[in-house]
Amino acid sequence: MKKFAVRLALLAGMTFGVAQGAFAQLTVFDPSNFLENMLSAMKAVQGEIYQNTNIGYQYQMMQNQLLQAKNLDPTSMKSQYDQITSDMSKTRALTNTLTSLYGNLQQGGAWLGHVQTLISTSGKSPTQWFQDMSSLNDQNNKAATDLFQMGNDVFTHTQQLAQRRQELQSQLSQTPTQQATAELTTHYLDIVTSQNADMMQMMAAKQQRDAQQSAVATAQNQAAAAAAQSFMNQQNAERAALGYTGQQ
Repeated sequence: MKKFAVRLALLAGMTFGVAQGAFAQLTVFDPSNFLENMLSAMKAVQGEIYQNTNIGYQYQMMQNQLLQAKNLDPTSMKSQYDQITSDMSKTRALTNTLTSLYGNLQQGGAWLGHVQTLISTSGKSPTQWFQDMSSLNDQNNKAATDLFQMGNDVFTHTQQLAQRRQELQSQLSQTPTQQATAELTTHYLDIVTSQNADMMQMMAAKQQRDAQQSAVATAQNQAAAAAAQSFMNQQNAERAALGYTGQQ
């Protein structure tokens, strides 16, 4: 009986014991810091919009002056007019892209403000709150899914517009002041993009940890089932050896 009790205790330990694994740690996400950097990016984009708008006005004035000029070589005037028109078109496209980018940064700021409010009212740390929301998202909770999808859509579109801005920027010749403004804007956009990548990494780490936990739980259940079956087989063998048939 003592031998049987020891085996039973071992079986219970294998069945209900929890193994502690080293899972991926979640990246700390600070909405306040993220929002501050996004506001800085918005100001930089706004400054670039202002400069490019002024450049557009200057191109328009140059066009008008060419049209009103006299005693100029027609071929040369046409060439200059076409060049100015082309530059105007590129500047207008850049300004429109910057305006859209500014709007997306505003949406991102509004999303972060909403997230910050939700975290504050929950009384949890940002990391714990995102863990809980990620769990709800895995359970197909509509509110959590919509919240994460909204943030992902805004940030993805912001990155696409930032890339489009850089492509247009490279097509235009700039003064030192314009170049400095563009570099500052790129710097802040890089910060926002980096922080967005950190948040996506945090979500990926959470999903990876959940998958690891599920794999460990499955392995534990399989080991417990195998141990239980082995234990029962051994008991049956011992009973058979003693001539016990289960009948009185």
